[in-house]
Amino acid sequence: MDGCDPVVAASRVAHDAIFQDMDADQDGRVTFEEYRTWVGHEAFERYCRRALGSLFDIADLDADGRLDRAEFTRLRTAAGNGESGVEEAFDALDADRDGLVDRDTYLSGIRDFVTTGTSPMAAAYGTGRAGLPAAG
Repeated sequence: MDGCDPVVAASRVAHDAIFQDMDADQDGRVTFEEYRTWVGHEAFERYCRRALGSLFDIADLDADGRLDRAEFTRLRTAAGNGESGVEEAFDALDADRDGLVDRDTYLSGIRDFVTTGTSPMAAAYGTGRAGLPAAG
């Protein structure tokens, strides 16, 4: 990691910690059973918040703690979520309609989505129940 941007280095460390924690038998791979046992609110708070926050920080090009629509789209695409539903997800998270999504709102939306299926983003991705009405 020599010469690596500190924000990128922090992201790598956070993601490595998640993998190590999920890999219960420490065999270097994570099975579905290991993932299913691991996932939940506690795991999100212990590891995912830091890891996903680090990705948010990388996407936040001006380091203002908020993503505009273009930064959000790059983050979601880079995270492997494709472009389907990105506009709707952004609109659902941008509750005050200022054209920005702050870090905590983003992380809370992800936490709710993965731990309960209820999230402002759920309807945008066609799963779960939306916690807030989608933008009209």
